[in-house]
Amino acid sequence: MNMKKSRGSRMLAELLKAAQTEVDNHSIYVWGGSGQLCCEVSESWIRQREAGRQPDAAVKAWKEVEAGPYRDVARLFDCSGYVSWCLNKAGAYKGRTNCDGLFARCEETYAPVNGTLLFRVSPTNKNDETHVGIYFDGMQYHAKGRAVGVVCEPYNERYWQKLGWFRALKPDDPEPTPEPDPPEPTAQTVKVIGKSVNVRTSDSVKGRILFTAHKGDTFPLVAIAPSGWYEIETKKGIGYITNKTRYTKLI
Repeated sequence: MNMKKSRGSRMLAELLKAAQTEVDNHSIYVWGGSGQLCCEVSESWIRQREAGRQPDAAVKAWKEVEAGPYRDVARLFDCSGYVSWCLNKAGAYKGRTNCDGLFARCEETYAPVNGTLLFRVSPTNKNDETHVGIYFDGMQYHAKGRAVGVVCEPYNERYWQKLGWFRALKPDDPEPTPEPDPPEPTAQTVKVIGKSVNVRTSDSVKGRILFTAHKGDTFPLVAIAPSGWYEIETKKGIGYITNKTRYTKLI
């Protein structure tokens, strides 16, 4: 049976797709990058963004991409630009914000699940978020730096100081718990333990008496009637016998 994905599942799938696409496309790190295509920017544009930081390293990475097969698909991101881009693609956010802005839109959590945002903080101010990534299936996706660009690598919990669930990112709906199959009926026998007891045509003392059973007689149990009486199989057909413990018991 085909089942439509929940909205949460779709958003997470799109978030992962966007994160992985930029890894596969060899996207690079440039300060202030928000998803611009490498082939559509210039060296001067990059140096302007990187003024006072690491312009030579950023330009080197850009030139390497420009000379290779990914020049038409690789994009430019810094860490928050990359995560903002992915959230946009997932339909969880519109626009672009920095690390502090991303964390402000999160509920802080303490164990990563797929889609969790990962944050580093300033060593002098734990309320200043300085780097951000995304967790999926034991991996961390982030625009790591100018030398490596956008990467997917094994999750390192020591590297991150905070975790957050982006509020607008719908959590994945849990798989419905299937109802258990009804237990197979267990074959049981009704044994007469009283001196004698009547077997009747219905499950009450108003039923016509088929015959009288005696102590030690046993009968296969067919079902338990709504009244609690035992429906049994006898040589005279289906009958009913009381379930009172002084007369009968199941064995």
